[in-house]
Amino acid sequence: MTHRLRTASIGLLAAVGLALLPVASASAHDYIISTDPAKDATVTTPLQTVSLTFNDRVLDYGGNNLVTVTGPDAATRHFETGCTTVADTVVSVPVALGGAGKYTVSYQVVSADGHTVSDQYAFTYQPPAGTAAAEGTEKTACGASTAAPGGESTTGPTTQATQPAGAQPTETAGSPKPTAAASTTDVGLVIGIAIGIVVLALIAVVIVILTARRKPKPKSDSEPKSD
Repeated sequence: MTHRLRTASIGLLAAVGLALLPVASASAHDYIISTDPAKDATVTTPLQTVSLTFNDRVLDYGGNNLVTVTGPDAATRHFETGCTTVADTVVSVPVALGGAGKYTVSYQVVSADGHTVSDQYAFTYQPPAGTAAAEGTEKTACGASTAAPGGESTTGPTTQATQPAGAQPTETAGSPKPTAAASTTDVGLVIGIAIGIVVLALIAVVIVILTARRKPKPKSDSEPKSD
């Protein structure tokens, strides 16, 4: 009985672990693990690129990902010199900064789970005296939507990128994006399935215990034998 109970317990723990594993991954969006320049850093040499590295790959369908660099000390001038590019987990944009001051990096990317992730951070630029300062522009270099925190965007003229054959439908600035409610629904479904698996595992343990109790004990040699 003890051996069977131990085996059933191990099976129950394994079932619970497997059931809860999808719950942890269902709501996991991509997040930044490093940036160049770093958040709140002071840069003293001219920059050519701003890059962000995420914990998981970034989906790249039809130019949905955008990184902007604005400043100094105001979000009225853009200093990107080209379009945002994606290389697996790294998103980058070429830049030519203006005068000294604080610059803001804003990003909006599509994480591996299909949801839009956006935020911003700042760094300070203090170039050597005599360093040429770029004038910047009023709009992004690609004329794309301006990244904004919270998954929202300020729409400007957009360009339609060619989508590879067999790829998922391209999301444009006006296309509906996954919402928090949809994400909650998905997690709720996974939790329901996990609960069902746990219940079945508990039933199996009860059956094993009842079966072990009903099994007759073997007679020992010391017991008298009947004629």
